Amino acid sequence: MAKKILIVDDNKEWVKMLVMRLESEGYEISAAFDALFAIRQIKVLKPHLVLLDIKMPAGSGINVLKNIRMNVETFNLPVIIATASANNEIKEAAEKLGISGYLLKPVDNNSLLQEIKKVFEEKSQDVSE
Repeated sequence: MAKKILIVDDNKEWVKMLVMRLESEGYEISAAFDALFAIRQIKVLKPHLVLLDIKMPAGSGINVLKNIRMNVETFNLPVIIATASANNEIKEAAEKLGISGYLLKPVDNNSLLQEIKKVFEEKSQDVSE
C-alpha cells in the first residue's frame, strides 16, 4: 500500500512539480492550497505525512500544525515544514509543536526525498519496537 502524503502549499507550480516527483517514487499524493482546506483534507484523507508550508491564504501553516496536534486522531501525524521563511521564531514554534523536519525553500528534490524516507523509517521503527 502506497504511503499517502498531503502537500499543503499555495505555490501551485511547486506542488505540481512535487506531485510528479513523489508519485514517481510510489507515494500517493494529494494537495491543499490553503490552511482551511488542508485541515478538512487531513480528516478525510488520513495521510501518513503532511508536507506543510507556513505562509498561506486562509490561515497559517502553524495553525494547521496546531490543529493536527490538538486532534486525538492526528496528534502523532508526521509533519515536515517546507517554507521560504527563515524566521527562527516560526521554526521554534513549529519545533515545539513536534515537527518531523524543517526544510528551507528552494528545497532540493533529493534532500526532500531523504527527509520523507527518514520520517517513514523512524515511524516504522516506532511501530516495531
